[in-house]
Amino acid sequence: MKGGYGSDGLFHCVAGELRYDDFDKAGKIGPWKVSKILEGVRMARVKEHFSSLKQDQGPVIMFVRSHWFKIYPSFHTRLDEDVSLKFSSFTSHIGRTSFCVDANVCSLITGELMATVSTHSVMVSVETRRPTPIPPELVQVQQVIPPKEKRPVSGPEFPPRPSTCFTQKRTVLPSDTDANNHLNQAVFIRFCFDCAGMAAIEGKLPSFVDDIIYSNTKSVWVLYVHEAEVGEELALSCWEDSASKQTIWVEIYQESQVVGQCQMQFYEDELNNSTSESKEVLAVSKL
Repeated sequence: MKGGYGSDGLFHCVAGELRYDDFDKAGKIGPWKVSKILEGVRMARVKEHFSSLKQDQGPVIMFVRSHWFKIYPSFHTRLDEDVSLKFSSFTSHIGRTSFCVDANVCSLITGELMATVSTHSVMVSVETRRPTPIPPELVQVQQVIPPKEKRPVSGPEFPPRPSTCFTQKRTVLPSDTDANNHLNQAVFIRFCFDCAGMAAIEGKLPSFVDDIIYSNTKSVWVLYVHEAEVGEELALSCWEDSASKQTIWVEIYQESQVVGQCQMQFYEDELNNSTSESKEVLAVSKL
């Protein structure tokens, strides 16, 4: 994916035209698909910055700590095949060992804002697997554009896992991993939505009558705690918030070690957007 900086100080990338296989069975784009595109945007920005540096930065990698997606109604109603999306990203915070990059997802034609994403990443030493200071040379080439809200985004207080919640097992496959052979962030999000979808289908989420992909996502918060590698078996637990019916929690873990956590929130008036009529229309459209 190619991109470049504009006069506004933002790094702009165009994600071509959406294709048939970008959409799920509900005719929507999943947050995990957006996460995968953003991965390409991040790599384009990294290449842009590192190509301008004269020194080798040593054996360091960037570990994504968290994602915060805010999704607007137009994301669910205006996207279709042949629509192109523009991703405009900028550095919103730089600390000693970590930094935040925000991205605005807009329609290339109308400029309408459809989603925003804030990614918190940590610079990690390959040798020690511990956070390491961001190289000064890299800090110097960054223009920080602070948003109204504080960065990093303070995530929700994750509740204790209920003893009676829906639980399933999944094994990490080679196709689920990134270049570091760890569970890819986009796949992590897909795992969470798959788990919630099965929980809804089996009647474990009272406010959802069917697969959650028929409901419109409002926000997604993901915290990545530990790495998961090929062949490892993961447990996923999912439950609906006791006080907020539009909120779902998912936790991925191995025995007592938490791998990651996710909070999904949905537009309340679309919780049960899985009527037989809408399904029939989708089925006919795919014939």
